Amino acid sequence: MGGLGKTTVAQLVFDDEAVKACFGVRVWVYVSQSFDVKGILEKMLQYMTGESQAGLQLAVLQEKLREKMRAKRFLVVMDDVWEKNARGWEDLAKYSMVGAIGSKVLVTTRSSKVAEVGSEIMKSETGGTMLMPYYLGGLSPDESWDLLVRKALHGEVQQSLDVERTGREILKKCCGVPLAISTIAGLLRSKDPKTDWPLFLDDELSNISEGENHIMSTLRLSFNHLPTKLKHCFSYCKLFKKGDALDVQRLVHLWMAQGHVESEDEGLDCFKTLCWRSFFQEVKAKLECQFTYNKQVKNLN
Repeated sequence: MGGLGKTTVAQLVFDDEAVKACFGVRVWVYVSQSFDVKGILEKMLQYMTGESQAGLQLAVLQEKLREKMRAKRFLVVMDDVWEKNARGWEDLAKYSMVGAIGSKVLVTTRSSKVAEVGSEIMKSETGGTMLMPYYLGGLSPDESWDLLVRKALHGEVQQSLDVERTGREILKKCCGVPLAISTIAGLLRSKDPKTDWPLFLDDELSNISEGENHIMSTLRLSFNHLPTKLKHCFSYCKLFKKGDALDVQRLVHLWMAQGHVESEDEGLDCFKTLCWRSFFQEVKAKLECQFTYNKQVKNLN
């Protein structure tokens, strides 16, 4: 299931100080549904050098990777992988797995088949150890409530049992999925918990069934509640390819050029609001802070 926080957990591992001390090279690559080996190598090198590698031949990319990773222990995070074909994994291992003993590849995926195939190929090609996949579950009811309190109530626990009761009923529609909880919390943040939350539960959530197949309906509800200006700003981003890193400054200037916002400050405020509502997420960039779509909200507009 999407939105459970697989990428967030991987980021916590990637940024851990003990992990940093263990690996001479750390690389983050967003893969998504297009498992293009050459494209993945380009992204790996771009992450390490901060420079575009587009247009280089595969052999040149491989040699440059060898220079960067030879005799070094590396950690490569491949985020949101969908590739189940063993050939693609074999090609990737052949061209990129050139580091020292103890190097690791961490993959996030929604598919147990992807985890199985990828682990087996990497083990056979590199002689490393295959680890069993870790299956990330949803949040418990209490964990879900804690997240809603932080996001929608500014971290202040309400004394009213009615508010908590209503909040927990709303959370049932989110099925413990952090992304769904965060987007709904962003919507509820501007509403009065005593008067508006019950109306929201009865009038707008009543048609959404509980279950993972209805998570997108919950996310769409949050999108529908965006002010028109924010909808236009978010919808404009559909021009970018899925997985593209968005430079915030450049994106705001594009919004200004299209007339969606009048000033840079207004554009930054719009972007911050969309981030708070979990429509964007921070991605790993070597030289600067960049963002991309939260994967589940890409097709909401």
